[in-house]
Amino acid sequence: MKSNSTRDHVLDSALAQSRGFNAFSYADIASELGVKKASIHYYFPSKHDLEVELLERYTTGFIAELDAIERRTKGSVDKLRLYVDLYSATLSNNRICLGGMMASDVGALPAQLAPALTFFFEKQIDWLAKVIKAGKHDGELNFSESAQSQASVFLAALQGGLLIANAMDDDAVFKRLKKTLLTQLR
Repeated sequence: MKSNSTRDHVLDSALAQSRGFNAFSYADIASELGVKKASIHYYFPSKHDLEVELLERYTTGFIAELDAIERRTKGSVDKLRLYVDLYSATLSNNRICLGGMMASDVGALPAQLAPALTFFFEKQIDWLAKVIKAGKHDGELNFSESAQSQASVFLAALQGGLLIANAMDDDAVFKRLKKTLLTQLR
């Protein structure tokens, strides 16, 4: 597929992650990019088309980051630290995780997006559970619940932490959460 700069710029727009998907329009994107709304509609006839493609692209990128963490890091604690850093980077760019942002508007999502959103979160929980289970096996981590349960709590805490830090406009909230999450599992 040939890359198109207008199309790519629309997908790169941070409005969905900084405002929420329902809080911006094609006019907002057009203004930000200096293009006509028709240019956006050409590639994404409806906002739902844009939403589906954004989530697919975001999920693919996120999974690639998880694979990179696996390749370059051995210990579970280090893997978890790098995973949390993915969320920290999102916050430092004045954004929220796109999956979390969409999940907060789940009632307004098109039906065809629900499986992709579920997949986004399931992939993370499965990856986290594998890392957490290996950490317990290797003696790096200590916890009493199942690895799957710990993974769900870990992900929920990060997603919630992003929302709270963003709402309070205070990155320190997330930094404290990050430290606590990593400490509690050790």
